[in-house]
Amino acid sequence: MVRSRRLEARLALPLALVAAVTAVGTVGYWILWRPYGASWLDALYMTFITITTIGYSEPFPLGRTGRVLTMIVGTTGIASLFYVFGIFMDYLVEMGTSGERRKRQMERTVAAMSQHVILTGLGRVGHQAAEELKQAQEPFVVIERDPERVQWAVDQGYVVIEGDATEDETLKLAGVERAKGLIAATGDDAANLFIVLSARALNPDLYIVARSEDASVIPKMLKAGANRVIDPYSIGGRRLASLVLHPAVVDFLETTLRRGGAPISIEDILVTRDSPLVGKTIAELNLNRRYGIVVLAIIRGHETLVSPAAECEFKPGDQVIVMATVEQLEKFVREMEVQEEANRKERLAHEEKGA
Repeated sequence: MVRSRRLEARLALPLALVAAVTAVGTVGYWILWRPYGASWLDALYMTFITITTIGYSEPFPLGRTGRVLTMIVGTTGIASLFYVFGIFMDYLVEMGTSGERRKRQMERTVAAMSQHVILTGLGRVGHQAAEELKQAQEPFVVIERDPERVQWAVDQGYVVIEGDATEDETLKLAGVERAKGLIAATGDDAANLFIVLSARALNPDLYIVARSEDASVIPKMLKAGANRVIDPYSIGGRRLASLVLHPAVVDFLETTLRRGGAPISIEDILVTRDSPLVGKTIAELNLNRRYGIVVLAIIRGHETLVSPAAECEFKPGDQVIVMATVEQLEKFVREMEVQEEANRKERLAHEEKGA
């Protein structure tokens, strides 16, 4: 871990000083006591009792030179040991306070976030979900109760809340009321079910995706409020089969869906009541010629219009699946947001006049 590596770096110099003083003292005493038949162990013993201030009697006479050596070894050795002790004490104090300080800092960071994603659980599935969110540059908060995983997440630069995601207070600390999505990715189906239930009660508009390893639990999670329930093993099996049957298609989709550096992207765009798309057809908007955007599908309630016709008209609530380069999509979204905001202000002004 980063913290332990920092401790090792800070201890390198004082420990080297202790080792150097021990070596010099041992060699010095051995040279002084060679005429008395002293061994290396005798010399090391004398160095040890001098540095540690134990103060037993000397194995052999010291003489004037020996006393000078003892003063030097004692002074430098004790100073080096105090140096080591001071660093350890500083490290222990830092460990005692850094957790609380980090907690307050994380809480302040989360308090300033909105429209973010909450990820509960940093196991193998949660770890991969965090990587995907990071690559997509999507703001997210991790909830994890395992201290080692929490420290790993902190080292990665993630915003982390250490706690139990099944508790309402922990979800509130993660900003569940302001979040746009939640991923329940723990390895415990019961915990995920409880997380879904709690999160839905705290935020009725939250989009919730839950992990389930037991097919019998999936209907319960959907009833509890999950929008989607994913079985990692089923998805993994389908992907393996798809890679064998349609490798080119899978590679293309993986490239487009992975936003980090992908030249082409597939995105979904929600048509709001103030959207400039409302009431217009694909042909009227001429999205392909103006922006290079291809409309792949329109999700309207429980109906999905795949490859919609040019005369298909957009309606509020439509979820439009489009494909284009990242730059083309960014340009399109920017222009739509400006027009949508203008339409919203105009609508509000009319409503105020009518009132």
